Amino acid sequence: MFKTIEYLKSLAAPATAILLLGTLLILEQRHFDRNSALLLALIASIAVAEVLPVAALGLAALTLVLQSFAVLPSVALSGVLSYAAVPVVIFFAVIGWKSRARWIPPAAAVLFAGVTTISWFTDQTWINFIFGNQIYGREVLRILMYAFLIFGAFVALNLAPWAAGLAVNNASRSRRAQLAAELRLRETATELAIEQERNRISGELHDVLAHSLTVIVAQAEGIRFIHRTEPESVKEASAVIAESARTALIETRRLIEGFATDRTNEPANRVEDLAALADRLSSSGMPVQIATTGSPRDLTVAQHLTVYRLVQESLTNAFKHADRAKGARLGLAWTASSLEVSVRSSLLRSPVPYQEEVRSTGRGIAGMQARAAAAGGWVETLRSEEIFEVMAFLPLTRADGQRGSAATTAPLPVLTGARL
Repeated sequence: MFKTIEYLKSLAAPATAILLLGTLLILEQRHFDRNSALLLALIASIAVAEVLPVAALGLAALTLVLQSFAVLPSVALSGVLSYAAVPVVIFFAVIGWKSRARWIPPAAAVLFAGVTTISWFTDQTWINFIFGNQIYGREVLRILMYAFLIFGAFVALNLAPWAAGLAVNNASRSRRAQLAAELRLRETATELAIEQERNRISGELHDVLAHSLTVIVAQAEGIRFIHRTEPESVKEASAVIAESARTALIETRRLIEGFATDRTNEPANRVEDLAALADRLSSSGMPVQIATTGSPRDLTVAQHLTVYRLVQESLTNAFKHADRAKGARLGLAWTASSLEVSVRSSLLRSPVPYQEEVRSTGRGIAGMQARAAAAGGWVETLRSEEIFEVMAFLPLTRADGQRGSAATTAPLPVLTGARL
């Protein structure tokens, strides 16, 4: 569409030249003879003015100068309407002007006015006809006054299309600048959306795989030491490895399918799945105790996934960095309008603080804080000499103040406080 408009725009000057030529030939009943030389030269200047503005102005200037030296027919023979082509030449030359010497078009307009005035006053028949009496032979001052009036009229006539051409160019440049800015804005928005989606996918894949791979690594390392002395434990550990790998594969597939279909209405993980999550960690050497207070509320799909991911990340970090033998405690405190989640673990005697280890991955505390903030909540950490605790708060109401409907969410079972 844009190329079509540009193509049609390039035809404006030739089309105007043809239209003006036909109009003047009809109005003055002219033919293609010597008396039409001035008109034809100016029409040719119009035709090439936008593409070759310098050549067009030069041809027009040469034509007017030749007439002033009587090389071309006089004004009376050439026809006064032929001079209507001069402002048109200036207009299209200004539109097509690319040179930095922007003073040339207005200077040419003044030059054309001066040369045209000379041509008019060298044609005594024509100038006497214009003023209705014999002006030659009168005082020089009056002749100069008449010449100044004619010159001023032509200057105004020629500078008007120059100003109009500048206005068209400015409007065109403003429009191009606006289109370029809009294009850059769309490109920036697209790049931002891609980057946000890349970060979201990276975060989701981290949350999905980090836990399962951590459990798999822990179980596999344990098998090396007990495969001869405790074959039953090996069988149990192998089952945990298989289940963790299967869970990671299913969650990854759901994640990818959800991205391909702009997500689904069913959450891949729900709050009630935290029991299975805790069970896998418990079987891998870190007992997890779940304590629930209050009555569970209905959650939206996003809230289900947010709670699960926060707990998953917190427990996985505790499994990797805390004292596994002392286990971890998961607390879920339900109120009428919120859910408070806490994960408490015991610190190892390590030269590297637990909180710094978690943050060193680039996805730990900061990632959880970002996820909670997206759901309208917050995540904070509390560290003492022996305890590290992650606390999260999530409001359970939507932006409109209404709870999630039962059509998309279901009441949650109460998780018992038994050690899993």
